[in-house]
Amino acid sequence: MNPQTISLPFVVAVTTAIITSILGPVIVEWFKRKLSQTRKDVLGEAIKTDEKVDSQLEQLMEELNCDRICLSQFHNGGAYYPTGKSIKKFSVFYECTTDKAPSVKETFQNIPVSLFPKIFSLLYHNGEISIPDTANNSIDCGLFPVMGKDYNTKSFYLLAIEDLKGNFIGVLTISFYEREHELSLDEWITVRQKIGAIGSILTDYLHDKKMKSN
Repeated sequence: MNPQTISLPFVVAVTTAIITSILGPVIVEWFKRKLSQTRKDVLGEAIKTDEKVDSQLEQLMEELNCDRICLSQFHNGGAYYPTGKSIKKFSVFYECTTDKAPSVKETFQNIPVSLFPKIFSLLYHNGEISIPDTANNSIDCGLFPVMGKDYNTKSFYLLAIEDLKGNFIGVLTISFYEREHELSLDEWITVRQKIGAIGSILTDYLHDKKMKSN
């Protein structure tokens, strides 16, 4: 082919082929690395969040000297037929217990919110439920994790967890076994501070904000 007859489209095609053959593998490898980093970051954020929440619960358990603290969060769990409207459920995501309190987190998974209408209504409107003496309790808590004679719970406290936008996203449960315990004013202050801290941590994670340092 005469050099003078080489067309511009031919030059573009050859140049593109050369660049693609050189840069193609590089670009593919770059995307692979970015995808891998993204996956690691997602897992890393979840781990950091879990560590922070767990640390808050352990500190609170030590200060209150209670037997169980668990944190339940709301999530979607299937859909209603035939509309497809989301079914609201909750699961225990975090739990700290003493030797007196058997673990219940595996039992309380994917529980319909509709099973505890009174509990969630009270928490939604009032934010807190205090039952220092379960033997003389007028509020029907059922087995909301965890309440009842089978678990030997003597005192029971429920507190709503909200994100920084005021959305009701979960419930903190505090239980005392074998002994009654009425929270003092200082203990209530401590509990509410922890509630705020946990709400802030979950907000950062759920709303994809940059994770803050401890």
